[in-house]
Amino acid sequence: MHSIEFYVIAVIVAALIIAIAARPASRGEARTILLAGELTDTDCNEPMLEIAATDNGSVIIKRHGLPPVSSAAIAITLIGWDLDIKERLIPIGEYDYDTTHHNTAIFLLDFMAQERYHIKYSCESSSQFLATSFNNRPGYRISKHLST
Repeated sequence: MHSIEFYVIAVIVAALIIAIAARPASRGEARTILLAGELTDTDCNEPMLEIAATDNGSVIIKRHGLPPVSSAAIAITLIGWDLDIKERLIPIGEYDYDTTHHNTAIFLLDFMAQERYHIKYSCESSSQFLATSFNNRPGYRISKHLST
């Protein structure tokens, strides 16, 4: 029992156990969801996000501080509990019948489970982003400013 072979085998078995324990869990397959936002007016003109969980498990995202746009949409890539949200803004054009400047877009995410999510929100047109975590439990709400 005091041979070198025993210690070599013990070290290999220990390294194998550590490698198996440290292996990351699989994240699952990616899903992409496209959502159109409802444009409205609020008192908040600063670029920020309000994220709130409803009683039925849905999540409402309010994007404040929009530039003049005719529509706002988001593309959500969901992998496990990670959400990568990319904002798409369409500026008001000369042929738009409604040229009212709405400063807020509201999005309803009705596909989320009651879990803790890691959210990355980015808007390519203004180079603004936000990274946060969100616990989807009834009544949970966060407000965060977008960074440049």
